[in-house]
Amino acid sequence: MRRWTIRVLPVFAALLVLSPLVRDPTSDTYPLSTYPMFATDRGNVHTIATAVERTDDGFERLSPKLIAGTDEAVLASVTVTRAVRLGEADILCEEILERIGAGRRIEVRTETLDVVELSVEGSSDSTVSVHARCGGGS
Repeated sequence: MRRWTIRVLPVFAALLVLSPLVRDPTSDTYPLSTYPMFATDRGNVHTIATAVERTDDGFERLSPKLIAGTDEAVLASVTVTRAVRLGEADILCEEILERIGAGRRIEVRTETLDVVELSVEGSSDSTVSVHARCGGGS
């Protein structure tokens, strides 16, 4: 029995390690993850929920800390997405305004843009949907 275990166990372990090669790349299950968020092409164009400060020259992007009280960009985006979905974008807008101070203008919005172009060029053509405005001149 011991010889059988010594021979079969390494083969089983090797097959287990190699199993992602024959599985669907979007399958993400125990015991091995294929990390599908990195294994498939998600494209360049994405819709991102965010909040910005309107300025006389355009807008300034707000940090996740100002948007949702966190350092995590994904959590800030989820906060905005949830507020928009629940019809609470106005409430979130006022909360952000309280964090940054009165007299400023805030927009809660979703942007559809080419994230690769944005990261390489520093800007990207985008489609913007404004869900709420608050602050001075809103």
